[in-house]
Amino acid sequence: MVVAKVQVDLVGEHLVPTLALLVGVIGAVWLGARPLIGAIAAQEAQFNRVLRGALLLDVNPRMMTILWLVAVAVAMFLGYLWLFGLFGLVVFGALAALSPRWLLWWLRRRRLRQLEEQLVGGIRTVGSGVRAGLNLVQSMELVANEGPRPLRQEFAHLLHEYEYGMSLDEAMRNAADRIGSQRYRLLFAALLTHRQRGGDLGETLDRIAASIREIEHLHRRLNALTAQGRYTAMALGAMPPVLLGMIWLLISRQAVEMLFTDSLGKVVLVAIAVLTILGFLWIRKIMAVDL
Repeated sequence: MVVAKVQVDLVGEHLVPTLALLVGVIGAVWLGARPLIGAIAAQEAQFNRVLRGALLLDVNPRMMTILWLVAVAVAMFLGYLWLFGLFGLVVFGALAALSPRWLLWWLRRRRLRQLEEQLVGGIRTVGSGVRAGLNLVQSMELVANEGPRPLRQEFAHLLHEYEYGMSLDEAMRNAADRIGSQRYRLLFAALLTHRQRGGDLGETLDRIAASIREIEHLHRRLNALTAQGRYTAMALGAMPPVLLGMIWLLISRQAVEMLFTDSLGKVVLVAIAVLTILGFLWIRKIMAVDL
């Protein structure tokens, strides 16, 4: 009887913490499932909006989301192995989770820069078609067939919407919203005004091209004036890893290695990274002037 009582006490002693842990895990999963599903759905919507909407790529957003989740899982596993524990898992997982936003932002910015560089040439092509006796749609087809990428993709998509029953005015508004450039908004707004009020379309296009060339000139001058500040931001961003490398090579390898092995050192590394990123973004924000 004594042995049985001892066994019951031992079972009870281990059962209560186990049940409490189980309840805690179930509660955490129940509370975190909805935000996690919402974050995954938001990322899928962003893939659809940027890749298929802005970049006009024929990709499956659901497949991209699955690949993203796999990449996050692999990054968390590697972080757990390389940085010995929960710290590496959280840091690598966060970086992998945020990387699609940075990549999509860079791809969209790169495409927008190309579109703005090609706009004046596209306006000249449309103006030449108008002067040759073509109407506005036929002149846009010249850009869609002969223009450089990605300009011809945008005009081809605009014309496809028009061919499938959308009015030309609405198709131009959609193109302006999809591209997200003030220069294209200026172009399509002028074309919409011309369609409503009439006038010499060739002369209108020449004035738009001259205005955009002046904007480009101002942008180049502004970039030259703010170059020092932008290079300062890059230098400040590169300084912490460079200093760590110099200390590791020339002064004390043990002190640098403690930053990656000791718990307090890992916290210091995260603080350095966060403050460096915030400083870099702050300087870039000061230097960014929207024309």
